[in-house]
Amino acid sequence: MRTLSAAAGLTALTLGGTLCVSPAAHAAAPPANHCVQNLKTGKIDCFGTFTAAISDATHGRITTAPAGVPDAAQRATLDRSISRADLTADGEVIQGTFFDDRDFGGASWTVVGAGLCDGSDGVINYQTNTIDGWADRISSVQPWANCKIWLYPEPDLTGDRDGPFTQNTAWVGSMMDDRTKSVGFS
Repeated sequence: MRTLSAAAGLTALTLGGTLCVSPAAHAAAPPANHCVQNLKTGKIDCFGTFTAAISDATHGRITTAPAGVPDAAQRATLDRSISRADLTADGEVIQGTFFDDRDFGGASWTVVGAGLCDGSDGVINYQTNTIDGWADRISSVQPWANCKIWLYPEPDLTGDRDGPFTQNTAWVGSMMDDRTKSVGFS
């Protein structure tokens, strides 16, 4: 008879001569708090670390992002180490990353689109409603790919917008803090 151990993730019981095997209680997987939305494919994937999310968003071109959401020093180092070629993967680019807390803290949501933004003020090149669980959560933003970020308090780019956010913004301000339901990239 084979011995199964709890260390192997299984528990064995003998009931009436029959060996029953069931999964043992084990540590929960880390929460998938770092999501990537691909506007081109419609796919949304969430990961346990910021590193894994950025690696997915860049098709493995950037693997040096910190495991947690980067602090200001890590963000500056990461910004210097990323080239425009790194942001572009298979005809897609990271257009923006949004954070649950001020100072780029908490969970993150990264949006990948089909191309660079044209950079003109007010003309929206790409847009999306917040993904499930992200309505009324955004407190800080990071634009990428020549994009300027606009935040809207209602779905489908409706309501008074705030922006453009043209650089890493540690706090979006009182008008849109924890009020965003859709975003535009220009």
